Amino acid sequence: MFHLLCTKKLLDRIKPEIAEPGQSDTALGNWYATVLFWKPQVALLVSERTLLPVLMPLAPAATLARRFPAHLALVLKEHGVPSEFVAQEIWRMDKVQYAKTANRSVVGIINEFVKQTEFWLAAYAYEPDPKLS
Repeated sequence: MFHLLCTKKLLDRIKPEIAEPGQSDTALGNWYATVLFWKPQVALLVSERTLLPVLMPLAPAATLARRFPAHLALVLKEHGVPSEFVAQEIWRMDKVQYAKTANRSVVGIINEFVKQTEFWLAAYAYEPDPKLS
């Protein structure tokens, strides 16, 4: 089981049953999550223990926690993490408990990741040229 500690914006969006924050059974620990209101909307999840960020589509928001382990597996694989570790981590993520954010340092890191991604989008995203269509 893992704990997903969500910002108010995300909790308002998915309306889960909220529990008290606890400790996850996973090696990467608890996960913090927020929503980015881009087009399309994106969820940013950050490991409390390692500060590893994972961006994934928010929609459908109700299934975010169910879809997250598969996205995490892809990110871990790209980082060269051994497949045995990835399989064990995903296996332990069979259940989720939602909670409110509890660690202001991690929330600050999330805010920095948001700024960095917005900078990247502004610098590298482009509008398609209608003349080329």
